[in-house]
Amino acid sequence: MSYLSRRDGRYHYRRRFPADVALIVGRAEFRKALGTADRAEALRLARQVSVEFDKICAQAVQGHCGDVRPIGDELPGVDANAVLSGLQAVVERVTLAAVQAMHPRGQRLAKSWQAELEWQERAWQAVADGTHIDAAKYHPLEAMAALKAIRAVRDGSPMPLAAPPVAGEVRAPQQQRAVDDDHRTGGEFAEALDGYCQRVSSGRASIMRKLCSDVLSWPSTQAEQVQRIMQYAEGKLASGGKASSVHTQAAGLITILRELPGWSGISLPRTGAVARAVRAGAGLSKDARDSMPLAVLDNVHKSLAARGDEVDATAARLLVRYGLRPIELLQEGLDALSERVDILGTRELVFRAGLSGAKNSASRRDLPVHDDDITAFKLVLAAVNLPENATKHQRERRGRQRVTRLSAAVRIGLRGQPDGLSLYSLRHTCADLLRAVGASGEEVGAVLGHTSKGSRATSIYGGSAPLDRPRALLAAVRNLLD
Repeated sequence: MSYLSRRDGRYHYRRRFPADVALIVGRAEFRKALGTADRAEALRLARQVSVEFDKICAQAVQGHCGDVRPIGDELPGVDANAVLSGLQAVVERVTLAAVQAMHPRGQRLAKSWQAELEWQERAWQAVADGTHIDAAKYHPLEAMAALKAIRAVRDGSPMPLAAPPVAGEVRAPQQQRAVDDDHRTGGEFAEALDGYCQRVSSGRASIMRKLCSDVLSWPSTQAEQVQRIMQYAEGKLASGGKASSVHTQAAGLITILRELPGWSGISLPRTGAVARAVRAGAGLSKDARDSMPLAVLDNVHKSLAARGDEVDATAARLLVRYGLRPIELLQEGLDALSERVDILGTRELVFRAGLSGAKNSASRRDLPVHDDDITAFKLVLAAVNLPENATKHQRERRGRQRVTRLSAAVRIGLRGQPDGLSLYSLRHTCADLLRAVGASGEEVGAVLGHTSKGSRATSIYGGSAPLDRPRALLAAVRNLLD
């Protein structure tokens, strides 16, 4: 079995972890971008990656379970008094670690607290039996005490502690030391970053590469990187940056750091003024998504027409008529217009809209083109001025250039208007007009390219269902605008 999969023309190595390893590493599958479109080269690289996969599995079984959250120093000899006097410390540390792992936001290697306690119990039982790789480091009584403490926590009756835990302590000291000692190098992160960039658009990849270079430093531990991210966020907020933008950047950095093996549990802190401000930026802001009043929209169209650029003026009209994202229209060529045949045999011209990148596949949809808009679409799409064999990167770059140009032109037409309006407001205007002509929330999402709630697709995405309803809605919107 080759374990190869192909996405966007390039090969990836994908292989499921064994059940016991998956519980420890917290992931069901190992994934790595091979960075090539040649199958022979991909097969050669896959053999090398298989070695890495086997190493991760071995380390998970022997390393994670082998460490068993160390609770004491190695015994230089048999000192019965030291063993007996240290049993209470064993109970305290194991109990605190187990209680912390049970919390919904607790740090654990397994996916659930039940699985976390289960593998700890198995490991300590192996230590007590003398079959564990690190059994020589512990006295059997210590392992038995640890087993008793874990089972007591699992059953809901934790063993009493000699003293209350220190305020603010969320992990057993040795556990914290193990995480703090988990240093990763720049080379390891570069591999993780490459894998992430393979799955997103070139524009997003470029942004995140620069952000990682500006914020992160290597070698480093999880705690150090989180501290750097929060310092960066604090500086951006203090200089007037929007919370939504800062949250997007911070969350993006965390997402990439989670690509590192063993770092899947890294997250932004939840306490503190800066943390609360950053997390507040995750909420949707209605004010940041204002639509244009029709009178303002008319002024924008007049401003664009006065500039004498027929392509930009036409593009703005199409954006508001069809609710397109600017990049969806301006990165495409004439091949985005095609004839569609539905399940009933009806033929019609559609614009195949959609973004690039793995997370945006649900945005792809067929939008029926009004007869009077065919010439307008051809004018705008032909202006992309790229050869038919243009690469994805070239198309995205050209699209961003066109969006920047049109956005600047629209800003000129919006002078004197509220700050919340922009080129993207044309899309929001279409959404409000769709609701005005009776479209339901799901129908609006289908036209705009939003996945319906609880589903990965709607009737307009792919397939061959008739487009009668979206065609009628878009025609009604067009009538309101004309």
